[in-house]
Amino acid sequence: MKKTYTIQNMECPNCAMILESIEDKLPGIKEITASYHKGLMTVEFDEKVVSESQILAEVVKKGYQIS
Repeated sequence: MKKTYTIQNMECPNCAMILESIEDKLPGIKEITASYHKGLMTVEFDEKVVSESQILAEVVKKGYQIS
């Protein structure tokens, strides 16, 4: 499954890298790409291994808001 989210408070390349690092933390995530210019994060994941709510919880833990 592939989903795109609007992320608030993502303001620099480092912010995008922080969000992309979630890929290494949760099993089942195939790829995360984040664009601070657009304020978007796209996640490709196996919904049988990791849930959307688990991914979004990690985004919030990193200090970002999803809208």
